[in-house]
Amino acid sequence: MKNSKLILMVYVAAFVLLLYFSIQFADAVLAARAIDMADRMVLSLLPLSNLVGLLLASGITFFLWSGNAWWSGKEEKRKFRSELDKVIDELKKVAWPGKDETKITTISVFVFVFVMMGIFIVFDLVWSNLSKLI
Repeated sequence: MKNSKLILMVYVAAFVLLLYFSIQFADAVLAARAIDMADRMVLSLLPLSNLVGLLLASGITFFLWSGNAWWSGKEEKRKFRSELDKVIDELKKVAWPGKDETKITTISVFVFVFVMMGIFIVFDLVWSNLSKLI
């Protein structure tokens, strides 16, 4: 893999996001029972919802990392990682704006916002006075 460090960072970020949402999902599912099992402690150390979320996130991340395409043939093996590699290669081709272009764009956005703010203030004053007349 050409971009193995970037791909690893993408997987770590995906794992952290999956961990958060998996814990929330496990908490909601385990708390929906008549007996709230979400706050039960495992080995007096970790809430059950956190353990279930960790297992879900680990399983999904391992599935994506291994890249085994069990739903099709072996030609699809590691497809997710190769597609991620292609995305990173395409992002390297993007022409990012320079410092001067960023300054000019930022200033033009601020000017536009202030002009529109003035126009909306004028419209608000006009409409409020018209509504008082009616």
